[in-house]
Amino acid sequence: MFPDSCTVNNGDCGSYATCSHDAMTYAVICTCEAGYTNTGSATNVVCKDSCTVNNGDCGSYATCSHDAITNAAICTCKAGYTNTGSATNVVCKGMMMSGRTLNLSSPLPCFQIVALSTMEIVVHMPLAHMML
Repeated sequence: MFPDSCTVNNGDCGSYATCSHDAMTYAVICTCEAGYTNTGSATNVVCKDSCTVNNGDCGSYATCSHDAITNAAICTCKAGYTNTGSATNVVCKGMMMSGRTLNLSSPLPCFQIVALSTMEIVVHMPLAHMML
C-alpha cells in the first residue's frame, strides 16, 4: 500500500492550498484556501492572497480585507461610496454631481445637503460657491 500523497509535502500543493484526491483516478487535486486565488492553472495551482490579485475582485471603489475567522476576502466601500449590492456581491456607488464625485468628508463653505440618495442629491449653496 502506498502512503497518501497528500500527507507528503501536502501533495506538492503549496502552503495556501488544500490537497485532496479525485475519487475515480486518485489524482491529487489542489484547491486554494479561503482568501487565496489560483493564479496558475488547473494543473499548476499557485495560490496568492486574493486581495493582491485584482483587489480581490472588489472594484476600484472598495478595499479588500480578510475575515478574521474564515480568512475569506471581504469588500468594503471606500468613504463616499455606498454598497448598492449585497453582502456577498458588493457594488459601490458614489454620489455624483456634474460628473464629479462629491466628497462629503471635506467640507465646502455655505453648503447644505437637503436630500440624499444614490440617485438624487439636492444641494443648497449660495451662487458665490457654485464652482466645484
